[in-house]
Amino acid sequence: MENVKDDILYQIALLEIEKIGPSVGRKLIDHFGSAKAVFQANKKDFEALGAIGSNLNTGVSDASNLNFAEAQLKFAEQQGTEIISYYENSFPNRLKHINDAPLVLYQKGNCNLNHSRMVAIVGTRQATKYGKDFCESLIAELKSYDAYVVSGLAFGIDVCAHKSACEQDLNNIAVMAHGLDRVYPSDHKSVANRIVSRGALLTEYPIQTNPDRENFPKRNRIVAGMVDAIVVVESALKGGSMITAKLGNDYNRDVFALPGKISDEQSKGCNHLIKTNQAHLIESTKDIGYILGWEQKASSENKVIQKELFLDLNEDEQQIISIIEMEARSIDEIVVISQLPISKVSSQLLMLEFKGLVKQLPGKIYQMV
Repeated sequence: MENVKDDILYQIALLEIEKIGPSVGRKLIDHFGSAKAVFQANKKDFEALGAIGSNLNTGVSDASNLNFAEAQLKFAEQQGTEIISYYENSFPNRLKHINDAPLVLYQKGNCNLNHSRMVAIVGTRQATKYGKDFCESLIAELKSYDAYVVSGLAFGIDVCAHKSACEQDLNNIAVMAHGLDRVYPSDHKSVANRIVSRGALLTEYPIQTNPDRENFPKRNRIVAGMVDAIVVVESALKGGSMITAKLGNDYNRDVFALPGKISDEQSKGCNHLIKTNQAHLIESTKDIGYILGWEQKASSENKVIQKELFLDLNEDEQQIISIIEMEARSIDEIVVISQLPISKVSSQLLMLEFKGLVKQLPGKIYQMV
């Protein structure tokens, strides 16, 4: 495809043709070379495609489809929103690996959709204090991992996750089940505005799309597909969160669930996921870090940084570091082990303190920072 941005108009219009969804749309683009080429094809080209070709022949000749697409581009330009094609590098790479990925996404806000760590937090609309408290503490802990939070801006756990992420100054993404010309539920407009300032509103639906019931399960596949892990905080046995958890398992994502009392209706879904091995039991963010290997990565990153710092040390400083690296030592112990004069050890320790590598404990005990 020569120019993806130039082709977006036709990609949007293609999706307006009857029975052409994202998956079929991508197949057609691959077959013809671009969405624009689909609209430039003739009746003979379509005849070879059977029943779908008949829809295409009607759809490409219907000017209203391109007019509709032009209205989307105009709205995006006026409102400062971005339309992202599946074929662009900025499209969520994780999402490209699911077979029913969207063809285009509409984004309001400035957010890296390919951030290294992304966690979806979902749950019931009838959240309890237990669920909300856990959600808030979970997100406070996620800050140490610099993870993005993804949810659906619904009542209950979703909006709790978004609010908490905003309070923790974490990037977060609200995936909508309608166009960006509105916010649903309308009660969450102020939260949506806060998200845009440090994150994004995201949807596959063009403007003038209502938040119809059937859109929400489709929206959930984006939530599940664009993250590394999904946390179900509270859920009944049926509902959107359980759909998201199932999709997460289908997409080979790690799913976590907060356990609750067996008598609590809002914990029955989570307990079922854990009992049937469809989710890891979660007690804190450390469980996510352990399962996903984030703890190990963070440790490796720290070692690399520490190693780079050590390259700037002189020979005596490096010797002292090697002595106290594994355990704290007194200055006398360091003198004996290093066989350096106490005056030199003292001055070198002071320099290491200035460099932020060593700190002094009571009794002239030194340890690594």
